Order: sequence, then C-alpha cells, then structure tokens
Amino acid sequence: MNRHVMAGETLFKYCATILLGLLFPFGLFAQQGEKPSAATDNAAKDMIYTQVDRKAIFPGGRSGWEAFFAKNHRYPQVAKQSGLQTAVIARFVVRKDGSVSDPEIICSSHPLFTDEVLRLLKVMPKWKPAIKDGKPCDSYYKLPFIFELKETPVDWALKQWK
Repeated sequence: MNRHVMAGETLFKYCATILLGLLFPFGLFAQQGEKPSAATDNAAKDMIYTQVDRKAIFPGGRSGWEAFFAKNHRYPQVAKQSGLQTAVIARFVVRKDGSVSDPEIICSSHPLFTDEVLRLLKVMPKWKPAIKDGKPCDSYYKLPFIFELKETPVDWALKQWK
C-alpha cells in the first residue's frame, strides 16, 4: 500500500476519533471547559468563554447548519476526482454580536479541505451568541465539517463525459 495513502488513513482515523469525542460526550458540537480564557490580560469584556449557560446556536440549529453546509460548500475538484473524503475540525469564536472570528483548524487531512472550511467560516451567517450570567458573551466553538462523496469517482467521471 502506498505510504501516503496509509498516512492519510491514519490521519483520518485520528480526526474521526476527535470528531466522535466532540459529538458524543458534550452534546452536538460546542466545546466545554472549566474556566474562561482571556483574549487580553485585563478586561472582563474581552473574555472568551469555554463554559457558558447556553451555547451559541447556528441559525436554525442543526438542520440549519446542515442546510447551510449543503448549499454553500464546494467539494475540491481534485479531492472529488481522487475520491478523498474527510472530516475537518475547526475551532472559532462566536462573538457577542453573533459573528464568527479567529478560526483555527484543529484537524484536517488536506490543505484543499482546510481552505474550504476557512472560506465557509467567512461566509457563515451570524449565530445566536452564547449566554453567560444572563448576557450574550464571546465563546469558543468546535465544529466538524464532514466532506463525503455521494458517488464514486468513477460515477462522477462518467457524468462529466455525458
């Protein structure tokens, strides 16, 4: 077996393990934690929380997220032709105003998928912000982006020739 294929499979298994760890123990997608972390050392208004009273919510919840992803993601052509499928896990901040900032890729098997996730984070609509002590707050959020092919590369290639 090709050394690069084996490395890709190992990375995919690693990402899948992280993904399962995110989805099941802590609810759907939000990151949990013990203490807030400060974006700056001084002002409480600059706190970015990992533990909140109510997690940030994508407009329309999970079904809204799935519809947004289905409508807006662009499967990288090279990846599609090669039959590559993966999960990319991103961490970002949902601000008090619902905007998304400070994206960070935690796990990705290919730079094409990384670029696509970063693009999606830029065009994402505003979220309902997290609530801490009855007030909207900045909070961290982890979200898996699952790239799956519905058809094989052979099926896709045949359609291109019709």
